[in-house]
Amino acid sequence: MKRYDIADRVRAVLPADEQGAGIFVVTHINHSDAGGGDAPKAVRPKVLVGHRMPGDGWARALSFFALILKVVINDLPSPGKGSDDPAYRVTSQNRNHRFFGTWESLAGRLMAASQPLCTGGVVTAIAVTGSNLRFVYWQNRRWGVKIGDAYEMGPCFRRDTIAWTRRRGQRGGDVQIGFVDGSWGTLLLPAATEFLAEFPGSLTADDPIP
Repeated sequence: MKRYDIADRVRAVLPADEQGAGIFVVTHINHSDAGGGDAPKAVRPKVLVGHRMPGDGWARALSFFALILKVVINDLPSPGKGSDDPAYRVTSQNRNHRFFGTWESLAGRLMAASQPLCTGGVVTAIAVTGSNLRFVYWQNRRWGVKIGDAYEMGPCFRRDTIAWTRRRGQRGGDVQIGFVDGSWGTLLLPAATEFLAEFPGSLTADDPIP
């Protein structure tokens, strides 16, 4: 799957006034450390229900065996705990946590949207326009690169609810997004530099979390 392939497909299904959007693929890696931002299953969206591609069954079986192995070696991530405690916010700032907020906060909703539940494969994309940041979920072969035809629109966040953006580390694709309610979350973006360019005034890793 080439990045421009998914970008063209996503743009084609956006509202007419959003078809010039920048399209960015989100990657999720589980983090069981404090402040990791792993969303509880109850708040993660179930997407593309009933849609399957050839080969998904075998891939799902392999995923099941991988899950059993993680259980055996006790390597399952624990869902992150949400908090709006001001004292914990200071701790999260100082420790550069990936997530601060409750799961009902704007950042909590962002983190949950970036971790969809799907029985098949799914590409999580974000369309960034001058007014919105919109999630789009696109079908692809589980553990593969072939993309399908099914898609589903996800949550949409208004740009005016975003207070700041920040590169979390000197290297890598971790991008933090802070909201006007004081919460923030982190997305792993292969095109982090291009994403941050959509937000003039983005903070660097040397800048403190506001």
